[in-house]
Amino acid sequence: MLRSLAFGICAALVGSLPAVASASSPTILFNDRHVDSAPTVIVNGRVLSGLVLGKRLLVPLRSMFEAMGASVRYDARSKRIEVRKPGASIDLWVGKRVARINGQERPLHSPPILRAGRVLVPIRVLSETMGAYVQWVPRRRIAVVRYVVATPLPAPAASPAPVSAPTSTPVPAVNSTPFPLPAATPKPESYLILDYFLKPRIYNEFSPGNTANASLWSFRTGEEFHAFQLDLALDETIDTWIYPHNCNGAGDPQCMVTTIGGNGSAYVPAFQALDRTSETHLGLKIAEPRIYLAAGYMVRTTRYGYPPMLGLGYGLMKLPDLDRPFSLYASLFYYPRVKGGNGLYDLGYHVTSYRAGFTYALAKSPLFIDGGFVGDSGSNAFNAPSGFTHSGAFLGLGVKI
Repeated sequence: MLRSLAFGICAALVGSLPAVASASSPTILFNDRHVDSAPTVIVNGRVLSGLVLGKRLLVPLRSMFEAMGASVRYDARSKRIEVRKPGASIDLWVGKRVARINGQERPLHSPPILRAGRVLVPIRVLSETMGAYVQWVPRRRIAVVRYVVATPLPAPAASPAPVSAPTSTPVPAVNSTPFPLPAATPKPESYLILDYFLKPRIYNEFSPGNTANASLWSFRTGEEFHAFQLDLALDETIDTWIYPHNCNGAGDPQCMVTTIGGNGSAYVPAFQALDRTSETHLGLKIAEPRIYLAAGYMVRTTRYGYPPMLGLGYGLMKLPDLDRPFSLYASLFYYPRVKGGNGLYDLGYHVTSYRAGFTYALAKSPLFIDGGFVGDSGSNAFNAPSGFTHSGAFLGLGVKI
């Protein structure tokens, strides 16, 4: 069974963790036997240590499993790895984030890799499946690895076999803090969301805080993915704000506004204004759960004659955890120069955008409810007639892909 493969893997785990990587390697005891933590090849039948790659722990597959009596076969053409032992079967593929364990597929946070001609596999899924236990004794710098395979009770013997004296150091009492294992990483997610704004307010040269009186919407999509040994995320948002230019509801046929450049004013007939903001964020995961440091690209367009404006920015985003019934998310981005021109004049703003919300999963469905608060604000970078703000609550529906 799979559990009978566990001891070598867990010994490798202990030998490779940064918490014990100091001037002298720790002692590892597996079921009362010493295990080397330093060598990179099999030495005197002792198992090989693992590899720390970022925050991931990987172990050499063939040397370890063959030393424990399992058969290992690697097909270079399909990059498939087969591990077989009575009662246990594991199939993996180099570069693929999935393992088939006893016929059942399991996702892997990181795929098997080839390194120096050897196949290395992530330890967490395998070690958790096999159920080994690791305990760290800091006072003696000893890692104790315990694993007991359940076996049928033997038939009564006429006389018990003599018990040989232990050949290694006795295992100390396990009364210290558990040896830490890396936290499990959530499975990458992707989603689509359509939200409606609930009476947002707009301040700019055309609107002194008018409340929108038309359907306003926000379309969002997000995807987490793994590339170049990095955890990345792509998040895209389109916010549309429709509001009246009508002297704040006074009903006048014309309203005075500040002109481009901010050096004058003019009367402009009442009309229905539209602002649209599109943001694209590419993030690098820096913490769990789903916290990203990201670069942003903003495009702002209007339908009252201003030129399209573009700009690069940066910020932080916390994506929703759609593997949970309820989750929170947020983002904050700053764009130091969002600008555009039409040949007659240039226009530019310093823009800050923000969003905070929640998701609530609908039972037994990929659908979820999405709600929260969103807004942005811009100040004059050059030639802007005034600053602007958009803000409001939103509510909508999303689907997990």
